[in-house]
Amino acid sequence: MATTTATITLASSDLLSDELALTTTSTLTQAGNATGVTQASGLSRKTTGSFTPDTAAGIQANVLYRAGDYTTNGANKVYIKNTSTTVAEFYTVHIDQEEIGRLYAGDWMFMPWNAISGTKQVFTVTFASTWVAGETWTFDGITMTCPSATVADLAAEVHTLNYPNWTTTYGGSGAAVVFTARYASDATEVVYATADATIVSANPGTAVISAAAVGSASESDITIRPSVHTDMTYETMLIHQ
Repeated sequence: MATTTATITLASSDLLSDELALTTTSTLTQAGNATGVTQASGLSRKTTGSFTPDTAAGIQANVLYRAGDYTTNGANKVYIKNTSTTVAEFYTVHIDQEEIGRLYAGDWMFMPWNAISGTKQVFTVTFASTWVAGETWTFDGITMTCPSATVADLAAEVHTLNYPNWTTTYGGSGAAVVFTARYASDATEVVYATADATIVSANPGTAVISAAAVGSASESDITIRPSVHTDMTYETMLIHQ
């Protein structure tokens, strides 16, 4: 079992009427028991800058941690620090759509995080009718070239490809492939998937997309947004179950 402690010290001779000298320490354990947390993302630094403005918020946000990747309601702890030395520069920290606050130059935070995730969208593609080797099916920016006239071979080929926003499941036989979104979202990606899947075939080959489950948005992804387009650097680490 790993033993990890967190300590904070607050000290001031003039903030209060009496001298402030507060130190508290906690041993980080898993939710509901005394077993120490055993996993961490590792301490990392990233420089933000040269972001493309967007009409909604001016500067793009960075997703630090996605709730769907970690244990819901686990004893997760997040550390974030703004390493900038320019006093006016800050990062705005959000959990989902809620603004937690700003980290100005040198500021840091250490907080619990329950990682409440949404659900991932799922849909099925079923290939049918007549396909010919060399014909193509394109989805999510990835093009599959039909290896033969057998729809099972076609489905297996679709499964071998790597899609940016989806993972696939194939049973090893048959003509159906199940797509699961990599991240939870309440956007109607199943509808987009139907529109974005493109068949190039001189034959009546079909690829019918049917929705199996509509997703719901994550409630606690952690994002930060820099205050300027020029370079700023933050460091972060997640300790989790």
